[in-house]
Amino acid sequence: MLTLWDAPKGASVTILGLKSDLHQLILNRLNEMGLEQGQTVLCLRRSPFNGPVVVAIADCVYSLEQTIASDIFIELMS
Repeated sequence: MLTLWDAPKGASVTILGLKSDLHQLILNRLNEMGLEQGQTVLCLRRSPFNGPVVVAIADCVYSLEQTIASDIFIELMS
């Protein structure tokens, strides 16, 4: 299954869900950011050397490190 960490630069993706064993505080923060099932996300930037992935949700831009982005399951939009 693909994760947000796997999303290529410029790709629009749909969030399928979050890893079930994430800490509740992290789940709450991701939901506050809009990273929830069904949400469309645009991958703006892939940083080199395993740096953060930069994504846009509506009119907000977020930077996510690998440990978090790897826990967000996605589907590439065609």
